[in-house]
Amino acid sequence: MPWRDPNNWLRAELLAPLLSFVLAFFRALYDDKEPRWMRILIESVICGMITLSAGYGIDAMGMAGEWKYAAAGAVGFLGADYIRTIAKKFVGRKVDPK
Repeated sequence: MPWRDPNNWLRAELLAPLLSFVLAFFRALYDDKEPRWMRILIESVICGMITLSAGYGIDAMGMAGEWKYAAAGAVGFLGADYIRTIAKKFVGRKVDPK
């Protein structure tokens, strides 16, 4: 039974989003800017999903799997709002020809 083998659970594809979730959760608690628990949980889940997407992008670029942990740390530390701001600027430059 593959789900009982701990080596299947301790992979970068699962640990990196979990690391991002935990880091974003504790960062939101530490900053004390979010008044509601639901918003803290939602931001933490979003950070985990962004990290999962970044991990697949890292795999697609052929980079080593350890880069997923770097992406998890960056996304969890910066937060979903900051990542969204950076993404909007990047897409705006690529889409808007001047």
